[in-house]
Amino acid sequence: MTLVSLPSPIHWPGILGSSVGAPGVGASSSLTSAGHYSAYVFIAREDMTISHVGFRTGTATGSPTADVRIETIDPATGLPNGLWATNTNIVTGTLSANTWGLQALTASASITKGVAFCVKIALATGTNMTVAQISNSNWLFQSNLPYQVVNTGTPTKTVLNSTAALIALGSSSTTFYQVYGSFPYNSAAAGLFNNTNSAKRGLRFTPPMDCRAIGIRWFTGTAVGDYNAIIFNDAGTELSSSSTAFEGDLSAASGNAAHTVFFDSPVTLAAGTTYRAVIEPSSATNVNVSTFVLPSADYLGASPAGTVAHYTTFATATWTDSATSTLPMMDIIIDQIDDGAGSGGGGVIGVIGG
Repeated sequence: MTLVSLPSPIHWPGILGSSVGAPGVGASSSLTSAGHYSAYVFIAREDMTISHVGFRTGTATGSPTADVRIETIDPATGLPNGLWATNTNIVTGTLSANTWGLQALTASASITKGVAFCVKIALATGTNMTVAQISNSNWLFQSNLPYQVVNTGTPTKTVLNSTAALIALGSSSTTFYQVYGSFPYNSAAAGLFNNTNSAKRGLRFTPPMDCRAIGIRWFTGTAVGDYNAIIFNDAGTELSSSSTAFEGDLSAASGNAAHTVFFDSPVTLAAGTTYRAVIEPSSATNVNVSTFVLPSADYLGASPAGTVAHYTTFATATWTDSATSTLPMMDIIIDQIDDGAGSGGGGVIGVIGG
């Protein structure tokens, strides 16, 4: 293993994104007439055969149904331009408010890597509905592509500003693609806790490359308790004297912000080995590790972390691993990665190329 320094550290696996508030679930514009729609234009990062579309409704009144569609893009306008192929859509049954649902398209849409396409959700029948989307956070910073198109009378392109799509695209009902510009979680929640029962919370992860971790970034909000930032091996043994004590009052204590902290001693991590990056309160004053909850474990592959990371907690003498559907709003900070020149695997190609 030969590690090379990056010009600038990276935040991996990219769960937290760019926070501009307490990340959560918001909604797009109200769809109040048949044909009104909320749509997202993406670029395929891989070849896809989309047979299922998952999304979360917000408001749902008058027993609404929706026409869920995979569409082409008009190159002259950037607007949705009709079905991708014959029957690459489905009209849903009655939708309920604030509920995640998975819809099977009548026919699959085969999309080639690098091609632009649109996921459109249009009101078919009913009084009113909204399509849920991410609020106060995104994984794109401010994006002109991917982008959103909203039609409540006139189709209008909208920049993804402090938001992203809550949409999942599957090749089956249980296997989903990673789509740049979308993170299909169902809810987000704060996670206040203190040092009762030696509690710890954080990220259990398996890096696909050899690398060096120098810190942790996670969503803290207003919590100002003192804490230790630590990396353990999977069995719970601290690595490389990483445990670093921090004064919780060294914070602006904004409800809209994250912490970035650095270990006293960097930690070298091996590809394919499982670790735990955790926050450990050191007093009775609360700290916070917020979480995203996916619709089910099947959706882990569609999250920024893929299937290599999930939430972990510790109390008294026991680790509890929430591999089913929960992710902490947390990334590790990496400043060195394998140069990829060796024969042992774990090079940078898997990480950069996905």
